[in-house]
Amino acid sequence: MTEFSKTNKITNKKPINTNIKEIYELNENFENMGQKVEKTLKVQKEYVEKLKEIDRKKVEFSSMVSHELKTPLVPILGYVQMLQKQELMGELNKKQLDAVDEIYSSALKLQRLVGDILTTQKLDLGKLEFNQENIEVTELLNLIIKDFSPIISEKNIYLVKENTQNEIIFSDKDRINQVFSNLIKNAIDFVESEKGQIIIGAKNNKEYVQFFVKDNGVGISEINQKEIFKKFYQIDTSTSRKKV
Repeated sequence: MTEFSKTNKITNKKPINTNIKEIYELNENFENMGQKVEKTLKVQKEYVEKLKEIDRKKVEFSSMVSHELKTPLVPILGYVQMLQKQELMGELNKKQLDAVDEIYSSALKLQRLVGDILTTQKLDLGKLEFNQENIEVTELLNLIIKDFSPIISEKNIYLVKENTQNEIIFSDKDRINQVFSNLIKNAIDFVESEKGQIIIGAKNNKEYVQFFVKDNGVGISEINQKEIFKKFYQIDTSTSRKKV
C-alpha cells in the first residue's frame, strides 16, 4: 500500500533495504579472488614451463651420455674379440683368456644398458617405432632358444619351451625378442649351474597372446615385485641376492 505525502510523492510504508555497502564489498571480494586465481594460474604455467625445460634437458643429457658411452664400446669389443682369436693376436694362457672373456661379457652388458637407455629415451619422446608383421609364435620361441643355446650350454642349465599352440600374431618380432632376451639373461644370472631351469612359452587368452618366462632361481620378494617396472630399478645391491 502506498500513499501521497505532502510533497505529492508516492512513498512506501516499508522502506526497501538496498544494502549497497554489502554489494560493493562482495564485488570487491570477487575481484580480489579473481586476481588471486589469475596469479595462481600464471605461477602454475611458469612451473609447467620450467618442468618442460628440465625434462628437455634430461632427454638431451641422456642422449649425450648414451652416445658418449656407445662410442668407445665399439673398439673395446673389437679388440677383445681379436684377443679371443688367438691366431690373430698370439696365444693366451687360461688365466689370461678368462680375463679377456670377462671383459667381453662386461662390455656386452654395458652395450645392452646403453641400448636400453636409448630405447627408454625414444619411448619418453613417443618416437619408438614398431615394425609389425605376422609372427608364428612357436617359430619365434624356437629361434629364441637357439640364440641362447651357447650360453646355457656353457652354464649347463636348461632352457625349454612349454607346450604352446602355434598361434599367429601381428606384432613387432624384434621388440618381443628384446623383452625375452632381457628376462632370460637375468634368469641365467640367478639360476644354479647344472640345476637351473628356464621355461618360456605363450598362452592364448582369446583376445591376446600372453608370453611368459619362468625359472627356478632365487626369485623376487612380493615387496620388490611392485618396483620392478621402474626405469633401471635394481632389486638390491647387497649380498642377499647374489648371482649364481
